This record gives sequence, C-alpha cells and structure tokens, in this order.
Amino acid sequence: MDIGLKPHAIDKHGEIYKRQDVDESCLKMIKTETYFFRGAKNMTIDAEKAIELTDDVTERFSKSLDRLTATHQKFSDKSKKASGDVRDAANKLAEGLIKIEKVANFERLERYVELLERAAQAMSVLAELEKNGKLEKIANAIK
Repeated sequence: MDIGLKPHAIDKHGEIYKRQDVDESCLKMIKTETYFFRGAKNMTIDAEKAIELTDDVTERFSKSLDRLTATHQKFSDKSKKASGDVRDAANKLAEGLIKIEKVANFERLERYVELLERAAQAMSVLAELEKNGKLEKIANAIK
C-alpha cells in the first residue's frame, strides 16, 4: 500500500521529510490499520525465529540430558557390579576362614607356636654362649 510519503529534499545525510507529511502518513496508516498489520507481520517473523531458536536449544539440551542420563546409568550399573563383586569376595573369604577353622586345630597350633618361640630363644642363647666360648665349657662339664 502506498502511503504517499515522499521526500521533500535530499542532502548529504539522506532524505528529508516534512513533519506535516510524516504526520499525515502515520495517521493514514493508523486509520487503514496498515501500521498495525505491518507491526504484526514483523512481530510474527520475530516470534517464529524465537520459536525456532527455542526449539533448537530445547532439542540440544534434551540430547545433553539423555547423554548425562546414560552416563549416570553406566556408573550406577558398574558400581552395583563392583559392590556385588566385593560382597562375593567377602563371602568367599569368610567361607574359606570357616573351612580353615574346621580343618586346623588352633589350640594345637598355638602350642606349636609357643614351642617354636621357646626353641628360637634357646637357639639364640646357645649361639651367644658358643660365640663367647662358654658352650664348649658347659658341654665338657656335662660329660
């Protein structure tokens, strides 16, 4: 639609319009609702661009969220498996210890350990006596 606005003059900065011509053109556009339709058309284009951008961002965020969820699930599965493996190992260890307790006589084993400790102490004393030359004297005295 031609609103009939024509420049009054042109200078080095561009076109120059008379204020009265601009006022009349605006009034004409408002009366014929052209002004509002042009604004609505521009707003519709801007709104469609905003919707496209929002949809794109939403889709990208959704993909990132899906990847995060998948990673979380992997960690969860692996931690459950590791926890199960630890439980199995602990159970097997406990079962092994129970078998050892059944097979081994700990009272007898404790006595053996005490005897071995005493024998080690006696050997140390004998070694010291031999080093000092006293072991031979004691052996001769016993004969």
